[in-house]
Amino acid sequence: MRERLSGMTPPLDDDLAFAHQLADLASEVALEFFHRGVETIVKEDGTPVSEADLEVDRRLLEVLARERPDDAVLSEESGERGRSSRRWILDPIDGTFNFVEGRTAWGTHITLEVDGELVLGVITRPVYGHRYWATRGGGAYRHDAGSAEGPTQIKVSTTNDLAQSRVTMWSAGSRGQRKRLRGATVLLEATLDNILQVAQGELEAVVASAGKIWDHAPAIVLITEAGGTFRDPEGGRRPDLGTSRYTNGLIDDALNQLLDG
Repeated sequence: MRERLSGMTPPLDDDLAFAHQLADLASEVALEFFHRGVETIVKEDGTPVSEADLEVDRRLLEVLARERPDDAVLSEESGERGRSSRRWILDPIDGTFNFVEGRTAWGTHITLEVDGELVLGVITRPVYGHRYWATRGGGAYRHDAGSAEGPTQIKVSTTNDLAQSRVTMWSAGSRGQRKRLRGATVLLEATLDNILQVAQGELEAVVASAGKIWDHAPAIVLITEAGGTFRDPEGGRRPDLGTSRYTNGLIDDALNQLLDG
């Protein structure tokens, strides 16, 4: 996964190649655990963590310490390490609930932040061999393992009519908002892959997407480089404020008026 993509900002080329190396390693380690089953504990916040999460985290930190010793790291499983203008943000296994139950919708999140700006994001789906990535100014891409074709650039849909828009709402939303969406949009069932679907033009919006910084960070780069928009609870683009919205960028005014007006 070291393809050099045309139009990529040159300084990010090596970082993207390195991010793919991290993703390769994470997939290899996680899949081994996935196929044999794992021991799981519940963290203080009520979410599960498996031995696979911890081992993927350990292996990624090991490589980062060796190959990028001057970069800082923020990981869901091990917290903050170091201080630098460059920071790698990791979710070793996003979708641990699915992972421990043998479901296929899980993967690794890898993001690079430089001077406070998210510049690179990678999201994987190891069971299917799918990988999504984006770099600031370089576009968003998907690659399927085993495909004879190279990476495919992905873009959000061109739907601009709210009534025709396919929308999902995660549990963080209110009943009132859900009711309004059901009456004004094509409201579909929520899944872990919804944000990826927006980036690929298969949905127009994900509303009330709860999450931590490591959940949102790579998705923000992916969505914006695919032509869409991300909106935090305050109307900005911070990845650390929890419940947020992802859209194709064409239905924002109508959607925000429906939900907030």
